[in-house]
Amino acid sequence: MVDKRTSQATRKKQQPITEKNALSVDMWRFYLMWGVVLLCFLALVGRAFYVQVINKDFLQNKANANILRTEKIKAMRGVIYDRHGVPLAISTPVMKVVIDPRDYFETKKLFDEITAELAKDPHNRKLKRQLPDKNLNLDELADAVGMDRAELKKKMNERPRSRYLVLQKEIPPQQAELIAKREFQGVYTEKNYKRYYPQPQPNAQIIGLTNSEGVGIEGLEMQLNKALSGHDGEQQIVRDKKGNRFKDPEIIKEVEAGENITLSIDSRLQYILYRELTAAGVANNARSATAIAVDVKTGEILAMTSWPSYNPNDKKSLANKDAMRNRGAVDSFEPGSTMKPLTVAMALESGKYTANSIVNTSPGSMRIGNHTIRDTHNYGALTLGGIIQKSSNVGVAKIALSLPYATLPTFYKRVGMGQRSAVKFPGESAGLILPPSKWNVSEVGTMAYGYGLNATVLQIADAYAMIANKGVKMPLSLYKLDQPPKGEQIVDAKIAEQVLLMMEAVTLPGGTAQQANIPGYRVAGKTGTAHKLRADRKGYSDSEYRALFAGMAPVSDPRLAMVVVVENPKGQYYGGLVAAPVFARVMQESLRLMNVPLDKPLDTPKIQ
Repeated sequence: MVDKRTSQATRKKQQPITEKNALSVDMWRFYLMWGVVLLCFLALVGRAFYVQVINKDFLQNKANANILRTEKIKAMRGVIYDRHGVPLAISTPVMKVVIDPRDYFETKKLFDEITAELAKDPHNRKLKRQLPDKNLNLDELADAVGMDRAELKKKMNERPRSRYLVLQKEIPPQQAELIAKREFQGVYTEKNYKRYYPQPQPNAQIIGLTNSEGVGIEGLEMQLNKALSGHDGEQQIVRDKKGNRFKDPEIIKEVEAGENITLSIDSRLQYILYRELTAAGVANNARSATAIAVDVKTGEILAMTSWPSYNPNDKKSLANKDAMRNRGAVDSFEPGSTMKPLTVAMALESGKYTANSIVNTSPGSMRIGNHTIRDTHNYGALTLGGIIQKSSNVGVAKIALSLPYATLPTFYKRVGMGQRSAVKFPGESAGLILPPSKWNVSEVGTMAYGYGLNATVLQIADAYAMIANKGVKMPLSLYKLDQPPKGEQIVDAKIAEQVLLMMEAVTLPGGTAQQANIPGYRVAGKTGTAHKLRADRKGYSDSEYRALFAGMAPVSDPRLAMVVVVENPKGQYYGGLVAAPVFARVMQESLRLMNVPLDKPLDTPKIQ
């Protein structure tokens, strides 16, 4: 009986203990399982968050690097036109052939590996499908692009990890298309533009040129590079492992073509001017010849060129750096007697002189400081007009020295000497007028006839255009103007007209520039024959000269002002014999092309 109770008691004690242990174990396993699931879920969520949010850009860039290529879309450079819409600088499309060496070598390695495996198992269709289907023959590629085979392989082996190697910079689009059809591995083409100049020599020194990358490096091409260049665009190309495009390009940045520029230059006048300068330079065995023609009503430069020039289309001609200079703007020199009309204008403005004032130039020389000023002849008593007509150094020196020393250099500065013109051409010289501390009897006396100061052809043309325009100075411009700008009255209109008539006498019998005459037109101007400084800058040369003529026409209503400078002519060297005939031929054709009315009867043959 005890045993039975004991057994029952034991069962009662053991039964609850067994049931609780089983439940706790199950619950522990349950929680553990769900804990592991939750952790895995959290890990997956965290990983997804990291991949898709935190590290999204990195992974996206890595993926894009394998399949995307960003290509530049080259903007077309703006066209430079003359005033009549004739193109002077244009861009023609050319293609650049480029290879991706890294892509090529990786594909070549894959090709070699698969080929080696196929040699063991020629019937492995899976491997055959993995073979790259692009052309891997570098010899054929070299022949196609016109390169030496050994040179191409050398360049490829020197840059095996490069993604960009230029094979040819400029080839016609038709040739590039043929190369693309041959499907060379890693090879693609880029559209580019080559600058071309239809009228090279006459315009080269103004327009300048661009380098192989299409960036302006000389002249207006350099000065206006930002406006002409425009803005390149960009497109994304999607390629597979084999380099094949399988999606149309996506434009990610629109291309903006460069701005077109219209110059004030008249290409017809420019050609005539260059032709005559070339003829004069060759005929006189000169070092150079330069000229500028200005529309006096607007200040527009219609022609501006120098001989010798260069051809920007021919890279070999770029070796002559001297021919690349725009001498009319860059070179400054002592302008000689072409300054005498300005000295006379200053005298009339002072009130001390009138057009009929008499200046005694006898005996044809005068001593100033340590040197003597001389005329070619003893002209005796001369009016102001006579001083200009005979080009008397003594006469203008006496006029300048009869006034306060500051009067003449101050007047020269007012008309534009010693400062850059409104053109602001790259490298343009400001010329030189000595500072006030140097304005003494010697300097002012020689300055009166164009020595002791430096000026550019631009500055002389600017001053003569002002005289021709009744004393109103129009800012010079190399760009076509829609309407004339507001000018500045520099010299009284009456004084300017008086000086203009005095300069007309220079081209009439008794003057120094009768060869500047033009049938049917009245011409005014002034010659200059300046001794050049010696190379050691110790005095002036007795054998090197600068021949000048500056003038305007027609006198009744001036339309054009022109300056012609011939450097180091051999044989005859006077401005009236060397530069004046160039002026006459160019001015005659220019006035005819511009339909300027005649202002005097045409010369008629005498009746026998």
